[in-house]
Amino acid sequence: MPRYVRGMKLKGWVVAAALAGGAVYASRGCLNQQAPDEKLAGHFADLCSIARDNVETPVAGVDEMGRFLAKTSPAMVSELAQTIVLIEKIPDDKKHDDRARVARDRISAPTRACERDWQRFGQAVQGNREAKQKVDRAMVRLNRTFEIIFGGKAVGFAELPQQIEHVFGAE
Repeated sequence: MPRYVRGMKLKGWVVAAALAGGAVYASRGCLNQQAPDEKLAGHFADLCSIARDNVETPVAGVDEMGRFLAKTSPAMVSELAQTIVLIEKIPDDKKHDDRARVARDRISAPTRACERDWQRFGQAVQGNREAKQKVDRAMVRLNRTFEIIFGGKAVGFAELPQQIEHVFGAE
């Protein structure tokens, strides 16, 4: 055994183990986690991928999108709330506003980037009776839920990227 290892006392081993454990902890993402607005943008990018990949198979695309939204909507709502809280904790007004603009740009970038794909998928859905019926039923139910809970305007499937852009888009 090398001399520097043999001469190490318990305190040295504990410090070395703590440092090694800290490095592993940090390397697994605990210190470099993705910002919530980046995560939310990733979900929108995933929705775009589903739309892009299912232009030729709109029924399968609608089903996949439904499963995706059922699985990720809680995280998406949480990430939006976390983004707002993160921004609101910034005491300096200029830094606050700058960070809010970063969040807006991050969140809206995927939907802007896939606008053409979303339109093509929307046209495919509209042109397929089964896919259209599934989307119409889901949107009617969702709108009814929103109207009951919040009151107000209905959400349209074909306009979803524009509605996201409207909510998060540039002034």
